[in-house]
Amino acid sequence: MSRETVDLTGLQHAFPYPRSATGAITDLGRLILASIEESGPISFADYMAQCLYHPEFGYYARPGQPTVSKNGDFITSVSVGPVFGKLLAHRLYKFWRANGSPAVFTILEPGAHDGTLCLDILEAIGDLDPTFRKAIDYLVHEPLPIRRKLLRSKLQGKASVIATPSKYQGKIGALIANEVLDALPVPLYLRSNDQWHEILVTSNAGSLGWDSQPAAPKLPKDLPEGYVTEGPPKLSSFMTPPARMFKDALFIWIDYGLDEEALYHPARTAGTLRCYFKHKACAHPLENPGEQDITADVNFTAVEKFASSLGFQIHPTMNQSRYLTYCGKDWLLSHPSPQEISQFQTLIHPTHFGSRFYALEMTKGNVDPATVFK
Repeated sequence: MSRETVDLTGLQHAFPYPRSATGAITDLGRLILASIEESGPISFADYMAQCLYHPEFGYYARPGQPTVSKNGDFITSVSVGPVFGKLLAHRLYKFWRANGSPAVFTILEPGAHDGTLCLDILEAIGDLDPTFRKAIDYLVHEPLPIRRKLLRSKLQGKASVIATPSKYQGKIGALIANEVLDALPVPLYLRSNDQWHEILVTSNAGSLGWDSQPAAPKLPKDLPEGYVTEGPPKLSSFMTPPARMFKDALFIWIDYGLDEEALYHPARTAGTLRCYFKHKACAHPLENPGEQDITADVNFTAVEKFASSLGFQIHPTMNQSRYLTYCGKDWLLSHPSPQEISQFQTLIHPTHFGSRFYALEMTKGNVDPATVFK
């Protein structure tokens, strides 16, 4: 597609992993190739969206395949055990009480995977205060039909599983999103010939390959030749519906990520995009479409800027270790079991989840944020 010669060597440095020598391709790969051969190359963001969210062959549309577990491709804080949900329940309880203990309190959880975090939070809330549990209206947002079916079966009516938050309204409540922003499709860019180029996915002799087109993203222009990085995802379509859903709210985002200064540092020449397969981050993004996870570090600066444009007040971002320690102050004084302490230590340990993950809180409306610092 490029009319000028673009040096794609930077992509080879960013993704040095070997490609399949057999030429085998997945069902989704065949669909993508057919679409490209009919209509031309697609953006990497569109490719990533199909790999993760195709309703039949996407990575997250495979309820029979383990993804988040020791037997899957990666683990999350939820996988460690119920303590993660218990600590978030304490945070929600503090916010609920600080704002008058309303009779109805809506919780929205996008990207709930198999519903484990939802169940952990609800059980912990019931133990904290039955009145709070009675006030909870828990909504799980899941756009994929096959996963909505799985969630409804597991949650057994304890929460409502919805396809979109657009039709729902909550006077006051909270959003809990754990490792969701990192799974939003992102555009991929390459610096070549002193210009930015958007990376495209094309057909190359019957297999997937790279192409590019000139672009003008809002990225630094003084980065070195061959620099590869991601742009922000389309935050509007993801964040605007839940923002409009609430009049007063606390939003909690927990994920791995960086601010823009670190994300676009001149030394970070290969970006942060990576794939996970069987707990190994060593798979090429064009290999096995639909059968491996594709993720990128969250651009927290972009998230904060967009949230501010929606009227949110942004609170200080902190690493998960610090955040969960503040959330769990009362819980830690309640003599948790040795097993629970072990889970807590894993969640805050710097070599596990404590330093790599961050918590970003934001509030909307006339609320007492009841910050974790209090």
